[in-house]
Amino acid sequence: MGNTITNDDGSTTEENDDGSKTTSWDDGTSRVDYTDGSSMTTYADGRVLNTYADGTRTLNDANGVALDPHTGTPLAANTPATEASAVTAEDIETGGHLILTLTEAAAIVAEAEMVLTFIEPINAVLMPITMAVEVWRALEASVRAYGTMGYCYGLMNGALDMGEPSYPVGPYSLDSEETIADKKVSFAKGTKKAAEQLADGAKGAALRNRILVRTAYLKSDPHATLNELWRVACEDASDEFYAKQFALTWPDTGMTEA
Repeated sequence: MGNTITNDDGSTTEENDDGSKTTSWDDGTSRVDYTDGSSMTTYADGRVLNTYADGTRTLNDANGVALDPHTGTPLAANTPATEASAVTAEDIETGGHLILTLTEAAAIVAEAEMVLTFIEPINAVLMPITMAVEVWRALEASVRAYGTMGYCYGLMNGALDMGEPSYPVGPYSLDSEETIADKKVSFAKGTKKAAEQLADGAKGAALRNRILVRTAYLKSDPHATLNELWRVACEDASDEFYAKQFALTWPDTGMTEA
């Protein structure tokens, strides 16, 4: 073994005796880059991704079953390797490329080494934007929470092209008509803010990309992403109580105890 180098992303790269290099990450991922331009990436769950010098790729699970290198789904025995995507991490992160579907996002996540910089913390999903929560902070906490709820559903529905979310229905025995009206207005403001941000050119495309990639990373479960958005948005609005005690339902809109 040769010298060990610590990279900017926290990984370490070690030179091997045969001229290849092994890069290791804290999450258990490792990649061996060979002198012929090919590489082998091994993930913590046992999957192995082989990338060849001509750009083709093969992916196998821990049991050796062949998977589609873009979607991660099992391949038929004679399915040829798929060429690597021309889309770069920068394209996704800056909004230069717009991810159209969750299926496409799953294909991108299959090339995990390309997107590790922003699929980890959900805070990264909201990093490129600034939430306009100042107007909500002046509201009563339960009314403010409905604005945050509308914002989160607006982001999730918008990223999945599911249309504008509906105000949740349910018993309001403890709420006055005035409070219900205030909650509806707050919810509508939240959904509007989400729609504005998703429609904001390249910034909006980058936001949509991050939400879809994060969802694909969480086993294509929109509910999981929705509640990560909810917790982060509540904390951003200084509503830690709601972040800890309540969760959002899916696909119907609503709030329930966590």
